[in-house]
Amino acid sequence: MSNNVGNPAICYRIKDKNVYIEITADNRLIIRSQSDGPIIANHLITFERGKLIQDRQHTRDRNKGITAYIATVSSYFTDEETAMSFLEEIHSRYPRYIRDQLGIVLKVSKAAAQADRDEALRECVKRGIYSATEYSDVLAFIQRQQQQGESKHVDEEIKALHDIDSSLLDTQPETRELARYLDVLKGATV
Repeated sequence: MSNNVGNPAICYRIKDKNVYIEITADNRLIIRSQSDGPIIANHLITFERGKLIQDRQHTRDRNKGITAYIATVSSYFTDEETAMSFLEEIHSRYPRYIRDQLGIVLKVSKAAAQADRDEALRECVKRGIYSATEYSDVLAFIQRQQQQGESKHVDEEIKALHDIDSSLLDTQPETRELARYLDVLKGATV
């Protein structure tokens, strides 16, 4: 077999760290820091070639706590206090996925202008929107509106392609009472 096995980052922080590997009968690879110590990693062994066998938890930085992450993300907004309460509300609604939620907010905020980020935050708080993907959608909407607004500043008069009698533009269609249409639907002749 030629697969790579990913371990938590802690395994690489200590020089000359030894780990103990155990292969179980149900094709699981168990990695421990001591022969009878706690499990560091537990992977299902695959018989495919060239696969990286890794737990997603191993790639995340566990040293930085959620509170610090929220503080980092909120620093991208002018009103950090409002941003902090917005992100805390997201944390209370999606505690299991808070790192993913914060990652989305951070990613789209880094790519946006300060004024757009702040306006999207205000709009989300005003409307009670507490989700990273919805914040992203609001931010994208604001950016589209600004782009359309910039392109609409043309003060030219719109001209018709063909010469038209201007009195035709003011023509109103004939209107009828709704009862006449209902009579037709009931089978009456016009």
